[in-house]
Amino acid sequence: RSKRKIGASSFTLYEFSLPKSEYTLKLALGQQLDFCCLGAGDEICTGSFYPYEMGEEEDGGGGRRGTSGGRRGGSKGVVRIVVPNRDAEGNAALVGLGSSKFIEVLRNELRPGDEVAIKPGKSTLTYRGEHVPVTDMVYLASGLGIVPIVDQIKAITPKGSSSVKATSVVWINENRSDFDLAMDELEREYMKYSTKLAVSCILDDVEKNPMEANTEVEEAVPYFNAGTMAVISGPKRFTEKAKAYLMRKGYPENCICILP
Repeated sequence: RSKRKIGASSFTLYEFSLPKSEYTLKLALGQQLDFCCLGAGDEICTGSFYPYEMGEEEDGGGGRRGTSGGRRGGSKGVVRIVVPNRDAEGNAALVGLGSSKFIEVLRNELRPGDEVAIKPGKSTLTYRGEHVPVTDMVYLASGLGIVPIVDQIKAITPKGSSSVKATSVVWINENRSDFDLAMDELEREYMKYSTKLAVSCILDDVEKNPMEANTEVEEAVPYFNAGTMAVISGPKRFTEKAKAYLMRKGYPENCICILP
């Protein structure tokens, strides 16, 4: 249907029309969408992405229009996803080889009006810890990993919506422009729930640098307390490093959830 670059970031938003304007795709928190299409050589290409529902989108005249009509991929008549704008190798490092191949077809071969198959994918948001209810959430994200986390923040922070009393979000990017992906949305949520939501946007290449060496990260990530669940979301190298970091800070492995 359409595509556009998000701010000055290295990400592109793609919008797909559903068969009818009243159709929606309702997803659970932490659930992806699976896409499938045919490439130029009739090869089957698949990819898995989180739906992108960030407040408002630009309309065709440069104004703003709401995206009401449901969360978690539930906007009526459309599905939106965000993909990185790197080369094939760079995209594979961020989203995996299969999804990287789908992005190449999406970018270079598909045109407005072409069809793709979409279905609900895996849901990987699970808590395996011993302490219930969960009262504290700690989110560590990098790059596109912030997309499913913003969705979760919107679901758990309103009063009476969950057992969670305090939420900490730490979003780390190597490039400042990549914060354009969700900075406005995070700011809106913080302004609404500043007494229970802490947001830290940190500029660093944590895939190269030790997380303990960054004082901003050290101050933003709390030590483990009973009832805390940690969610990590981002490229594989980041999630592996972030998991090891949290475990060094006292987080039990069964209280850490890694989103693909």
